[in-house]
Amino acid sequence: MLIAMPVKMNREDPPLTTVFGKAKWFAFADDGGTVEVRENPYAGAGPKTVAWLIENGVDTVITQHIGGNPFMFMKEAGVRLWYPGEGRILVSEALARLREGACEEITVDNIMRFHNH
Repeated sequence: MLIAMPVKMNREDPPLTTVFGKAKWFAFADDGGTVEVRENPYAGAGPKTVAWLIENGVDTVITQHIGGNPFMFMKEAGVRLWYPGEGRILVSEALARLREGACEEITVDNIMRFHNH
């Protein structure tokens, strides 16, 4: 499993950001617990950001908000999306919530609750 999360900055254990396609940075976490923050070369372009994530092997996304088009592109590619809750959440906290089953899966039925405003 390779997990991606949009984050506010390039530092160790950064907080998640509420923008998805506009995020300048994404944290990638692998099965071994290694977390790496990478610059999003397509910040501001949701569909290109999604393609970049998929090309990098991402199969799971943890995000607080997401637009309808990026959501649909990822669902079509088989990527699962998870909501970790509101407020300031660090990457380590989001990963712990996913492991503990405390994240809500973002689906076609509930996407409007997580849609960017």
